[in-house]
Amino acid sequence: MRKNHALPLVSIVVLNYRNPPLTARCVETALTSALEAKTSVEVIVVDNSAPQTASALHRLLPAEAKIIENAQNQGFAKASNQGIKTSKGQFVLLLNNDCFINPGCLDMGLRYLEDHANAGVWAPRLTDETGQPQVSCSRTHSLKGLASEYLLRRASDRYQDVFEWTQPTEVESVIGAFFLLPRRTLDRIGLLDEDYFFNVEDVDYCRRAAKAGLSVIYDPRASAVHLSRASQEEVHFVRDAHLHRNRVLYVRKHRGKASAYVASAIIALGLAARRAKLCLKSAFQ
Repeated sequence: MRKNHALPLVSIVVLNYRNPPLTARCVETALTSALEAKTSVEVIVVDNSAPQTASALHRLLPAEAKIIENAQNQGFAKASNQGIKTSKGQFVLLLNNDCFINPGCLDMGLRYLEDHANAGVWAPRLTDETGQPQVSCSRTHSLKGLASEYLLRRASDRYQDVFEWTQPTEVESVIGAFFLLPRRTLDRIGLLDEDYFFNVEDVDYCRRAAKAGLSVIYDPRASAVHLSRASQEEVHFVRDAHLHRNRVLYVRKHRGKASAYVASAIIALGLAARRAKLCLKSAFQ
């Protein structure tokens, strides 16, 4: 049935930033997964570093891939929206260029969304290259969760038993490395919020989907390999200005100005303590 669609059933949107070989590898695995699922696709690559990487992308990507060249880095949300606006598929897959789809993953996601009209976002289990599971879903940001993470250094927003799940489960948010959306979701709640340059736009979108009455589904039956940077390493965490700023922005948008003020204070205090600890550790090394 899927082969007979005049328009592509799935539009795969991938962002590139200074790493054409990685992006090409991502696209290759996505096309293999689409072939396995017997589905028609279009590939849209948004190049956020076009002055340096456009020629390499044109050389490495399949000829049928559409490439949008940005003279400056537009960030994740805005560049993803560029790809979505160009897309024609019944489904849109936002795929990080460091995410590689395993066999059966895309087919399972499409089948689930076709069979569940109320599902707004679908995402698989993410693993590293050795197969070790990564945290692929979480609760949305709350003051309690931020206080636990920044002041007590405990990730209270995680589902504690998530690695034991075996069936599709409705969650508050999924990691945006693999974000499969039916066109009906985009029609109902729109594009990603471009106020988020990078980080938290996925949490925000899942929150908006839930407010619109759509479910966000984490499906551990399918998986994709995600070469996530060590985002929880202390030095990187402290320096990740986009993450901290956008968490405050999220709280303001969804919980109000007073809560955002408290969130900002919690984050500032927690980061100050972490910086002090790093300085002491460096001094004694």
